[in-house]
Amino acid sequence: MSKNQKDLKLQDNFDPSKSKNKDNLLGVYKSQNEDELISAYKDWALVYDKDNDDVLGTVSQPNSVKIFHEYLKDSKLKIIDVGCGTGLVGLELKNLGFSNFDGIDISQEMIDVAQGRGYNSLFLGNLNKSLPIGSNSYDAALCVGVFTHGHVGPERFSELVRIVKPEGIICFTINENVYESQGFDVAIKHLESLNIWKVLNIRKHDYMVKKNVKGIYCVVKVT
Repeated sequence: MSKNQKDLKLQDNFDPSKSKNKDNLLGVYKSQNEDELISAYKDWALVYDKDNDDVLGTVSQPNSVKIFHEYLKDSKLKIIDVGCGTGLVGLELKNLGFSNFDGIDISQEMIDVAQGRGYNSLFLGNLNKSLPIGSNSYDAALCVGVFTHGHVGPERFSELVRIVKPEGIICFTINENVYESQGFDVAIKHLESLNIWKVLNIRKHDYMVKKNVKGIYCVVKVT
């Protein structure tokens, strides 16, 4: 059994062979609005983890948490996982001994799967809008798999900055295929030039290995 398929509470009575596999990812990427994206994730939620392993070979969650851990050692600091999905980042945090983290996602069905994966609180929110989180609420944030096709653009970096305390760490991924075309590269440099954050690390690494897609992994410190 693969790592992503452990601790699944809601998939026991679901037939994975009924997964549409490629259509699930395509449906998410082609979403034109919030309603379409929510619907796509609702349809995908129960087999998301299996598809991540078997169809996509997604490694962004363990890679991100490993990189995040290079910069954040205190396991008791308050962390928010923005776009937590089914909680795969939460499992990685839990495995490293982190114990004080929350999750927020656009899909209730994805959140339902994430229950029991180490999160203190799980709640609905959309990064394309103001999140239901007070300013300077968290010591650090992770945002994995959110900056990609049909999801969220670089203009929403500001919302991540808003909810993280000064000197706090933000670790996020960007699909390589939108990194330059949607202006993420420019936005990252621009925010650093404005002294909004300091870039600590940017690296290109495996993202979806079975699709031969790399990701840009970024770590910044809020100033």
